[in-house]
Order: sequence, then structure tokens, then C-alpha cells
Amino acid sequence: MRRTTKKPLFILVILVLLVARPSALRAQNGVILEQELDGAGRGYTVMRLWGTDYEMGYANALLMGDYIVQGVNQTEAYINQYGLYNYVRGIMADAIWMPPGIEDEFDGVVDCLAVTHPAEDIDELDLKVAATVGDWLYGCRSHICWGRYVADPIKTLATRRLDFSTLFPSMNHHVLCARAPSDGSPSYVNLGWPGIPTAANGVNEFGTIVSLHDYNCSTDSAAGRMSRMVACRYALTFADAPDVSTHVDAVFAELQNYELMTGSFFNYYAPEGFGGVITGNPYRSGSDFYDLRKPRGVWHHGEAMITTNAWTDGTYTPSDENFGADAYYDDESPKTQESHWNLLAAGSLQQLSIAYRARRGMTIWADGRLNAGRTPRLEWEWTQLFGMGDLNGDGAVDLSDLAALLGVYGTTSGATYEDGDLDGDGDVDLSDLAALLGNYGAGT
Repeated sequence: MRRTTKKPLFILVILVLLVARPSALRAQNGVILEQELDGAGRGYTVMRLWGTDYEMGYANALLMGDYIVQGVNQTEAYINQYGLYNYVRGIMADAIWMPPGIEDEFDGVVDCLAVTHPAEDIDELDLKVAATVGDWLYGCRSHICWGRYVADPIKTLATRRLDFSTLFPSMNHHVLCARAPSDGSPSYVNLGWPGIPTAANGVNEFGTIVSLHDYNCSTDSAAGRMSRMVACRYALTFADAPDVSTHVDAVFAELQNYELMTGSFFNYYAPEGFGGVITGNPYRSGSDFYDLRKPRGVWHHGEAMITTNAWTDGTYTPSDENFGADAYYDDESPKTQESHWNLLAAGSLQQLSIAYRARRGMTIWADGRLNAGRTPRLEWEWTQLFGMGDLNGDGAVDLSDLAALLGVYGTTSGATYEDGDLDGDGDVDLSDLAALLGNYGAGT
């Protein structure tokens, strides 16, 4: 990167101004960024959580307690139509939950609800049943492209559609939640429902979409197994090496250490062709996570992938493909996020799409089904969800971020968001510094 000469006096003035500026302290580790709900709690919430897993769980319940209680109670009522709720609670008690911090997050939710909703008597197993509903349900469609199919500055487009009916009213409350763990693990965005820390649809700071699909979805409820929603959540933040090309192999190898509860595909759609699709089956004698499909050059030049609910080795289009992927990719002109989104827009329960440019530099779109119609399409930049100027992804805009930006202030070409190029114009200058200072203290 080429830089101009720094001006120490200018930097000193900025630091003095910064010290004098009051920070926007928060009372808890979360904030609702946008919300639109009707009287029955149907609609959407966009929120940010940060801190330890326990702190994020507590803040989540503090902000969303009424809706978490609603979801837990409706899940119980739905399962008890078949007299199975206590049986499913028993399965959850014996299941594997990863990463370990997810248990702390449940504890935070339970402790908060004990204060704010004591009459509900909700415990960790109630939350775990609600957090694994996707293990028993959901068929899906997804596609991703890179290379010839995108144009600068976009390097990858990925869209995932979650197909299923709305089983109970709380599934009409769609939550886009940005999470910034303080333990140094990757930040991620989850599209789900109130209080759900597991993942049916999620994207991490590396631009990797992780999502589940229905495949051979028989269930083994023996003790010591991992649900597929938990596997997706684990995969979102397991790999953290700077080289994204290593991530999918690392995740696949790690999951082979666990037995699976319900068979499925799940996407590990890392950007620029470095991802794949992992297949699991709980009735195998060997590893339950047994196949990793990577891009294959014979299918649209190896610069696109699709996942449905039918098997393919990547050399042919799966038998249940029904959204026109072949025709879409036969046209080799660069795609837009709009066209990528529209290829799958067909009344799904939820849809998530990203236009990836760089680590922590992407556009995220999401929507969900309502009782009548859909939510508006939620269109957010990663930097908006996590706080403009949060260069290290820890959920706060503070002195460490300012120091990082000032360290490269004056860069005139080749800068990325992580360098301090907050406005995406390739340099680090006064407009970037003003953007950071305008948000200084957010999330602290």
C-alpha cells in the first residue's frame, strides 16, 4: 500500500478530541438496531450482541424476553400435540453442544428470564428444544458463484432459501442478529428467531454462509450426538485462520469427531470457491460426517455450486433442482445480488443473501414470511450491523480501532476495511476517520 506522510500534530489533536468525547456506554451487551412488529409479535428484529457468551445470552433475554418465552411455549405446545415434549427434552439433555460457550449463552438467557419472567420457569432444556427445531424440519435451496459470474468489487454472491411451512406464530418473528464474541472467535450474523443461538442460516466475518439442508433426514436419538443446527453453529466460528482456503477442510475434519443426530447436507459456502457441502448420516458405521463436496470444474466451470435436498457429487445438477440454476449460469455474464436473490425468491420461510467483497466487508440481505406477505427485505452492510469503525470485530468501536486506523492514515491505494477504509474507496483519509469518530463508543 502507498502512503502519504503522516502529520503527528494532526493525530495528537484528534486524540485530544477523542479523550474529551463522551462514549456511548450501554447498560447491557446488546442493542436493537431496527424492529417492526405487530401486536402478535410478527415481523422482524435486527439486533447486535457482544461480549462473553453468558453476557450475550443475558442481553438477548433482556431485549427479547417476551418473544423468547412466546417461542418456547409455542414450541412445547406444538410438540406436545404428539405427547413427545418430555421425550425431546431428554434427547436434548444427552446431546452434544458445541462450541462449549453455547451452554453459557443458554445459562445467560435462563438467568435473565428467572428475573424478568419468573412465572414461566423456563430452563436450559426448554431453550435447547426450541433451538433444534430445524433438526426435525426444513427443506432448502442454495446457490453460490464467483469468478466469471461476479464483477468487482464483488468477489462472491451466495443466497440461501429456507423452505418450510410456518408451524406456529412465533416463526413469523424473524431475527437478524449480529454477534461479536469477546473470546476472539469470529463474529457472525445469524438469521433465525427470538433467542435461538444455533444456526439454520448464518454468515461469519470471513463471508462464509453456513446453512442446513434436509437429506435422508432420519434421526438417531441416542446419547452423545450432535444436532445438525448445533453442527452449523459450531462450523460458523470453528475455523479462524486468516487463510480462508483452509477452513472447509478444518471444519470437515473437526466434525468427523462427532456422531450426528439427524442426517443432512449442510453448506459451508466459503467465498471465492473455497467452500463446499458436507453430508452426514447418523446410521453409518464410520464417521457420520462422511463426504465433502467441493466445486467441480465440469459444472459451470467450477465457479458455482448449488445445494438442494437431493444428492449430487458436483458433476451434475441434482434431480430436485427446480429454480432454473442451469439456465442462470449458462449465461456467463456477471450476476448482481438482485438477480442472485430473485432466482430463489419464491415464498420461503426465510431467505439470506450476501455480496462478499472482503473480510468484514459484505452486503447482507434477509427477509422472512409473515402471516400475510413478507417482511421488507432487510439490507445491511456488515459495518452497519457491527458498528462503523469496529475494525477488529470485537463489537466495540474504541481506542484499539482508532489506533489501527491512525497507524495507516494517509494510505492512498489498496486499503481494505480492516486497514481503516470505512467508506470503501480504497484509501484511508479524513472521511474514514470522521466515520469512526462519529461512532466512537458504540457497543462498549
